[in-house]
Amino acid sequence: ASSFILSKVNFSVNTGVATDHTISVAWNGEVRVTPDTLILYLRVEDTAQTTAEAQKNVDEKVSQIKEIIKEYDIKDSDVKTTNINVYEAYDWTDNGRKSLWFTASHNLEVKIKSANLENEWVGGKIVSQVSEIWWVFVNSVSYDIDDKTEYYSQARELALKKANQKAEDLAKYAWVKLGKPISISEQFSSDYAIAMPSSKNTYFVEEAAMDSAAWSDISLWEMRITLDVNVVYEIKS
Repeated sequence: ASSFILSKVNFSVNTGVATDHTISVAWNGEVRVTPDTLILYLRVEDTAQTTAEAQKNVDEKVSQIKEIIKEYDIKDSDVKTTNINVYEAYDWTDNGRKSLWFTASHNLEVKIKSANLENEWVGGKIVSQVSEIWWVFVNSVSYDIDDKTEYYSQARELALKKANQKAEDLAKYAWVKLGKPISISEQFSSDYAIAMPSSKNTYFVEEAAMDSAAWSDISLWEMRITLDVNVVYEIKS
């Protein structure tokens, strides 16, 4: 199963020149690339009679996961804690509220950079090994590009060339002269599929359900980077 993430950022430039005689055009540039980073999103939980005990158990599991990750030469800077939480569960009766237990959770983001067939195998092996630890969840596995700067630049160049050509055509067919741009704005985005271990958003990893064979077919998704431009040109008198 898969789902899509879409992220957008806006940017604009205005020369400060105001005029009622303009030509406005919009176009987009698109670059398709192979992701170079595989990201694992893990969640560790444990339940105990006290918060201290629940947190201690979770910390031990996290330490186990980090030891597994070290076996694959993944840098400490590529393993990040994204959330820590402790909450209490209650039993509501006629006599009031009764405390049942405390649950602690710890979310981890693990980046495997320069993702290729070998690193996909690394990701699968890590998931397989951490699945042997009780109460480990795999929220999702996704792909990304570590540095998108070059690809956004390529998409921007394509979009502006097309926008400029469109403006020149409009000016030609309207029998007017095209002036300089007086306003430029852009909106860029990247969308890519997330590989999910199951159809559910959160999947409990049991030893029998997630072995190395089940994760041997992780495949790279093609990533699409797009940039939309809007350009307003002055019409020369």
